[in-house]
Amino acid sequence: MFGEWKKINDQAVCFGARDDSYGAFNIKENGFIDTFKLVHKQGSLRCSPNYPGSYWGCMDRFNNGRKKLITVITYSNNTALLLAEYNRGVGCHYYAYRINGVRVNSTELVFNNLSTPLRVTVGQQFRIWHGRDLVNCSEKNNSGTTCADVYAWYN
Repeated sequence: MFGEWKKINDQAVCFGARDDSYGAFNIKENGFIDTFKLVHKQGSLRCSPNYPGSYWGCMDRFNNGRKKLITVITYSNNTALLLAEYNRGVGCHYYAYRINGVRVNSTELVFNNLSTPLRVTVGQQFRIWHGRDLVNCSEKNNSGTTCADVYAWYN
């Protein structure tokens, strides 16, 4: 893979776990992007008051105690970029996934590559969401805010 990571944001992008509290960022350079990564700066999210906070996801009894990632990047219309193999499951169909080598408290969340490079233009907005908040489901007991730097792999 030829290319390089380029930082997108000037200030940390923060997002919460409920009430449509996505974090927005705008592209600063035209080009083609293969993937994104988020680098944790501060804060944490909780999926329930009974579970510990994490940067990118949650661990709950409904997932057999396994940790799951639920941080999603979308277009400005809230359509998710296909940066992971999402398990939409049953019930409220929120976004959950696993990426090899990435945990809910990893400093960096490096997403999978898109199937084809994404053409982006200066000023184009993307959003970072908590997966439950994105679909307004099972979010009433969520809490917290996490902040990250956003990088894009330009090819």
